[in-house]
Amino acid sequence: MWAESWKSIPDKAKRLKAAFDSYHWLIKAIDIYLKGYRIDLNNYYPGVNALTLSTIAVHLADRFDDKKDPDPDITRIRQELAELKGALVFALETKVDVDNADYWTLISLAELRALTADNIANVVRSYRKALTASRRNLFFLQASLSQLEILRALEMRSDFVQAAINILEEEVGRVSKDEKQSASKSTKRKASGTSSDGQVFLFAGYMVDYPSKEKKTFPESKENEVRTEIRKKLEKCNAGPNDIAILAGLSAGSEIIFAEVCAEKGIHVNVHLPLPEAGYIREFVSPGGENWIDRFYKIRSHPLVDEYYQLENLGEVKEGYDPYERNNRWALYSSLVRGTDKVTLIALWNGVGGRPKDRDARLTRHMVELMRETGGKIETINTSKYIHGFVAGAYDGLPDLSKPVPSATKTKIQKKAEKSPAKGK
Repeated sequence: MWAESWKSIPDKAKRLKAAFDSYHWLIKAIDIYLKGYRIDLNNYYPGVNALTLSTIAVHLADRFDDKKDPDPDITRIRQELAELKGALVFALETKVDVDNADYWTLISLAELRALTADNIANVVRSYRKALTASRRNLFFLQASLSQLEILRALEMRSDFVQAAINILEEEVGRVSKDEKQSASKSTKRKASGTSSDGQVFLFAGYMVDYPSKEKKTFPESKENEVRTEIRKKLEKCNAGPNDIAILAGLSAGSEIIFAEVCAEKGIHVNVHLPLPEAGYIREFVSPGGENWIDRFYKIRSHPLVDEYYQLENLGEVKEGYDPYERNNRWALYSSLVRGTDKVTLIALWNGVGGRPKDRDARLTRHMVELMRETGGKIETINTSKYIHGFVAGAYDGLPDLSKPVPSATKTKIQKKAEKSPAKGK
């Protein structure tokens, strides 16, 4: 009722004055939301609404209220604002720091930052993070835009609010466009009848090297070379629109590059993700930097790319199971839809055996082993040639035969080495 009294007024000065003149409705709404929040402090939604409306009330009062005789309700709201803000920031930051934080939790923190942050970058990061859980749902995005448009109409923190609006409008535009393209392509595929004789390309490969990565396997400076190698492998196999590409992730590095190359060639891409999107981005995309996050959003929004989430499709992981290796198996089994003879694994892999400590290297090796057991074709791209001094790290994970070990723990390789006489003796 309060917003209806002013939002259609075109003149800026008159609009703001009308918003203040009907602030009694605003105060009533604030008190209702505060009451709901105080009944259950774990339910932060009414708290966020109370904070937003309280901030608006103070903003309008600063402009129009009588400085000598301010409204006591607005004075009360002003005094409660700092405490309310502190409680909500703590509650929301705690809730978003989990893998399965939903869109409304993430967007609530983003809206809070739009009202309180000291720098625009903080607001931008929060809204981008919220998009990772939006699942490209236009209703979610447009609801959030409506909230921001109220703040913009009231000229509140214009630069911060506009930065947030830009992010949401870009995503709305992208999703709307993709939905139209996807519907069009789906209609064309049904009309033409996509051949079941096409190939399936499974991919596994390293993340791009980042500062805290334990083992360097893919220097970012070599991205163009890796992209060219991937393209050559697909061309060697005569890959085309009748084929399918399957990945067990969309991490910063070779997986995103592979998906991009496939999309360029008109190949449909199915991405199997081991974690909810927000958690996955934090673990596997963010370490590469902002550019890789932007590329993740762009490729996952491509009309030829579909995501499938392990939890939604397979349920909870059993105790003792590795969710990432489970994800590899899921992607591999999905790739067999046209038969083992139609599957080719393209692996960006340096050939290291053993069980590397680095999770990224371990999962790539694991996928290669799964494909070997299945009997499918494997095309490898060895990254060792891109790494300076690779000899020092190329054999990480292999047993050290130069050191004696207790017989109970000797490996097959070590026992064989002991039995075989050295050459020249």
